[in-house]
Order: sequence, then C-alpha cells, then structure tokens
Amino acid sequence: MKFILFLPILFCAIAFPALAELTPQDLDKIRLIVKDEVKAELTAVKQELKTDITATHTKIEALDTRLQSVGQSVSWVRGKLDSLDKHINWLMALIVVAVGIPQVIIAWRSRKDRAQERQIEALAREIEILKQQRIVSP
Repeated sequence: MKFILFLPILFCAIAFPALAELTPQDLDKIRLIVKDEVKAELTAVKQELKTDITATHTKIEALDTRLQSVGQSVSWVRGKLDSLDKHINWLMALIVVAVGIPQVIIAWRSRKDRAQERQIEALAREIEILKQQRIVSP
C-alpha cells in the first residue's frame, strides 16, 4: 500500500516542474531551434525540388525529341498519301479515257450505221417504186 501511495506522490513531484512558465529566453531558444530545423528542412526540400525539376526537364526534352521524330514520320506519311492521291487521280483519268473513248467511237459508228440504214431503206423503197413502175409501164 505504501508503494501505491508513493508512486502518485513521485509522479506529482516529477510533473511539478512541468507546470512552470517559459521565460522569454526559453522562447527565444525554442524559436532559434525551430528556425534552424525549418531552414534545414526547407533546404532539403529545395534540393529535392531542384532534382525533380531537372528530371522533369530531361523527360520533357526526351518527349520533344520523340515528338519531332513523330512529326517527321507524319510528314513522310502525308507525302506518301499525297503521292498515292495523285496516282489514284491519274488512274481514274486513265480508266475514264480507256472506257470513254471506245464508248464515243461506238456511239459515232452506231449513228453512222443508222444513217446508212436509213439511206439503204430509202434506196430500197425507191427501187421498189421503180420496179413497180417498170412492171406497170411496159
């Protein structure tokens, strides 16, 4: 029991100096310590930020290089597509010429043939008329 009473008294005696107030010198010392720790931490953070910024710049430069190479590839593909477009246009013109010219020739011949057929029919009618006139006249 003595031990149980002795412990709280001991704890109260140890805690008694903790209830004392801080002096201005103590506050100044605490401020200096905190200020030094903040400076040290701030320096470390600044150094880490510089390292991160340098790494980011390196990555950005690498991405810029890659984007330039992609841009060159896109330009090359665009040139190929333009060339392909020109070839397709020439091929379409060639097909139109290859199909169109025979169609024009066939149409021209069919008109000519129809005109000849009309002329032949007219001459055939004339011959029939002349035959009938001969047969009837003698």
